[in-house]
Amino acid sequence: MKLTFKKIICIIIILFLGVAFALINGWLPISSKNTHPPCDQLPSVAEVTEALADHKSFVKEIESLGRNIQVEVGLPCSDNQDRALIQIKYKSKSEEKAIRNLIEINEGFGVPIHLVKR
Repeated sequence: MKLTFKKIICIIIILFLGVAFALINGWLPISSKNTHPPCDQLPSVAEVTEALADHKSFVKEIESLGRNIQVEVGLPCSDNQDRALIQIKYKSKSEEKAIRNLIEINEGFGVPIHLVKR
């Protein structure tokens, strides 16, 4: 095999490993499966605040799944600050998986939930 062909193969392998490493560590953005309804379909800030107040034990249960998990009122619509949802911030894949599992077996809050990786 020619030396230049070997160099090209090595460069391709190194680039592939570098991209794989960056994806695994979250350094490269990938499309999120965490979406929310359109802004005009979101409830008001008051409704979301009330939902959090009514489900304090569920909030504590979610936050107890990991040190980096935070449940709060989220304002995803920059053009309409009266529309809100429950925003759950997490840091790791394991925290996200635990949150999703808990939400699936629970009734939820009665308002949209949006997961956000920090």
